[in-house]
Amino acid sequence: MARFTILAPGNPDNPGPNQYIRDELETIGAELRIRPFSTLEEMLEEARDVDGFTQGGLTYNRETVEQLPDRIRVVGAGGIGVDFIDVEAATERGIIVYNIQGVFEREVAQHAMMLLLACARRLMPINRSMIEGTPVSRGTIQPVYEQTLGLVSFGNIGRAMAKIATGFDLRITACDPFVSQAAADPWGVTMVDQETLFKESDFVSCHVPLTPSTHHIIGERDFRNMKPSAYFINTGRGKVVDEKALIEALQEGRLAGAGLDVQEQEPPAPDNPLRKMDNVVLTPHYASASVRGGIERARKAGRQLVTILSGRWPDDGLVNPAVKKLAAEKWGMPAE
Repeated sequence: MARFTILAPGNPDNPGPNQYIRDELETIGAELRIRPFSTLEEMLEEARDVDGFTQGGLTYNRETVEQLPDRIRVVGAGGIGVDFIDVEAATERGIIVYNIQGVFEREVAQHAMMLLLACARRLMPINRSMIEGTPVSRGTIQPVYEQTLGLVSFGNIGRAMAKIATGFDLRITACDPFVSQAAADPWGVTMVDQETLFKESDFVSCHVPLTPSTHHIIGERDFRNMKPSAYFINTGRGKVVDEKALIEALQEGRLAGAGLDVQEQEPPAPDNPLRKMDNVVLTPHYASASVRGGIERARKAGRQLVTILSGRWPDDGLVNPAVKKLAAEKWGMPAE
């Protein structure tokens, strides 16, 4: 019998990338149990005798976390974002939460630049004009070179975006309370406050993670500060943006357009006005998707699990370092 068992959502007859997690776990004699759970009730039933689980597209609020079996010691995110679980509640129960870093940054940055270019070059209306045989005015296409790109958050994805944007001769600014100008200098980025960024940018690209403090961090005031010719891009999290304020800015012509990989509700409701706007490009939370990314995501997840189940802390990706004291008591992990 395996010493540890990890639960993952999926088809046990066709594990796909989960096979890479399984391969890593087998190096320490641990088991990956793949089950097709799609609801919290099904997940809780499957989790009765496992030591941890991977995200699986479900949301685990405090009430759900408190229902998890005492045996659960680790929960893994499928990517960078951890808004799927109440991290504080998990910490209180000694549950280690990790995410996947160093895998998706370039994919997400490429997707953000794709949305930016699609907006500026009016890709969707032009594509539709070719299909329908209707003309599109050349005068509505915006230049990208020598314009100003403002990055909201300047972490790893923002830095990858800055590297790409440099090749388009964009002037790059960023706002991030955790990044100094000295840290931004090697990237050729000027740190500014949020108000200045929205006022001066021709393109604003949002890379903010969702936490209690970042909910609706971008709202009506920011959109009123933007130039009528500017575009807003979001590949972070939908709920960091007040979507109602964004829609109103677009409807009133106070914003040239938007490229959104994330929305407040995913998928957006059929009657969401964003679905019907010619100046909006929507993608289905796919910014991190790629063949390479899916494989590397699974391999990294497997390595994170092996490290934690072997009684060590991972070099990166530990979401709740405050768990260390309780994890040392419950699981024999190092106290530091």
